Amino acid sequence: MNEKDKLITRRDALKNIAVVAGGIAVTTMVGAGTANASTVSKASKASVQYQDHPKGKQQCSVCANFVAPHGCKVVAGKIAPNGWCVAFAPKSA
Repeated sequence: MNEKDKLITRRDALKNIAVVAGGIAVTTMVGAGTANASTVSKASKASVQYQDHPKGKQQCSVCANFVAPHGCKVVAGKIAPNGWCVAFAPKSA
């Protein structure tokens, strides 16, 4: 191998830099996605027009977002099983 073969070309250097930068970007995005998934904030009761009584047959206890006994995946705070809000989504059968 001669001295010329041992030298790295500008093109090779730029390719290597691009590969490293891409790897760092992907790693950062994956880590950020994981962090965001665990830190999602819930809506306030006022913003979803929460009420502690049902709206017809719609009530929290039959909503897909309800977490027994008094929680919700979408709304912050204590939720009444007989409550209702605009985020109501019926449980699938």
